[in-house]
Amino acid sequence: MRPVELTSINQRTDRKQETAIKLFLSWSGERSREAAETLRSWLPDVLQYINPWLSSVDISAGRRGVREITDELSETDFGIICVTPENQSSTWINFEAGALSKQVNGGYVVPFLIGMKTTDLISPLSQFQAIIGDSKGDVQKLLFDINSASGDPAISRERLERSLQKNWPEFESKMRTITAASLRDDGSNTVHRSEADKTEEILLIARQLDHRMAEIERYTLRDDETPRRPSREIRRISEEKFIASSFAKIGWEAIRSSWEGNIVINVAQRSGESSQPISRDFVERLAKSLGREVVVLGETGKVIVRSNLS
Repeated sequence: MRPVELTSINQRTDRKQETAIKLFLSWSGERSREAAETLRSWLPDVLQYINPWLSSVDISAGRRGVREITDELSETDFGIICVTPENQSSTWINFEAGALSKQVNGGYVVPFLIGMKTTDLISPLSQFQAIIGDSKGDVQKLLFDINSASGDPAISRERLERSLQKNWPEFESKMRTITAASLRDDGSNTVHRSEADKTEEILLIARQLDHRMAEIERYTLRDDETPRRPSREIRRISEEKFIASSFAKIGWEAIRSSWEGNIVINVAQRSGESSQPISRDFVERLAKSLGREVVVLGETGKVIVRSNLS
């Protein structure tokens, strides 16, 4: 009998490992763990080159759990965070999310929501592009994004679509069961968010994005190596758009905005019958996001409300 050539087997194994895409599954709590385990067994059926790693399954007895998790985080290509209403404020979930965001491109860290809407997410998880776990459209987009960013192992879009069609019914059934399950954990950890909290976070994130775009544009040079626009002008344009969108959210129109030192003066009018009154709370949040005092005037020039950051 011809002896087995261990060298060639090892070479084939090494080549297979080199082409595998490592995907880290983060979880905390019972429902989150069940979703992560479902993803671990299902993802390789759709994308065969995916190598999911899950701490509840892949840490051998006797191994140092935290050390092994840290090692896996340092080698991962993608991260999926299984988020439920009861675990999104978990210290562990947020630790792993932070570690993943430092290790991989931010677009490759995805909160996978179980029994939640994207608007239910709180910071810092809300800074990532989340998907709904039992939404076929969302999961399909996630798979397409992973596949398109995987380089050599990637399969054709048509093949991926066929694989998803074949394997989706079983996955959907499991996810709906997990989503509908009554909470086994203590429900006191569930985070309840007011509309004001959501509005403030939207404003703050929008502000951060506007500043980031402004900085990018600021350092983009013309052919003669001069900035395209002065940074002050860029900031002013960014703030005008931000103010207009903020007032639109409460049914008002910002007719005109002007800057006097560290104060922004806004002339506003109602844009519909469903407009909410402009509250001091709204103006304080707007001022906090802008980092400036805010004064709101009516069309007649009378002060409606002003902030007080000091």
